Amino acid sequence: MADKKPPEDALSDLRRRVDAARGDGASRNALAQSPASLAFRFGGEFGAAIIVGALLGYGADYFLHSSPWGLVIGFGLGFAAGIVNVVRVAQSFNNANPPNPNAPSIPDDDD
Repeated sequence: MADKKPPEDALSDLRRRVDAARGDGASRNALAQSPASLAFRFGGEFGAAIIVGALLGYGADYFLHSSPWGLVIGFGLGFAAGIVNVVRVAQSFNNANPPNPNAPSIPDDDD
């Protein structure tokens, strides 16, 4: 039993091998999202939030016998959560892909 390595050594050896397999770390950066995938993500986030809110409201109506108020409130809360999710996704996309400061500006109609 004395010839076995302690678990810490095995863990550090595993980390070293995983880091060597990953390479220099350049591949860890996420690829830029296409506009279509971003649009599907917006729609999925928004739709899922509305469906979950409506189902929770329907469940509240079923157990509390308060039809249709639970569904209406659940739908409204789902809508609000969907808006929050879309704004969160848009902010994370903008933080990951900042605009080019050297890009030409678009002239206004007044110019």
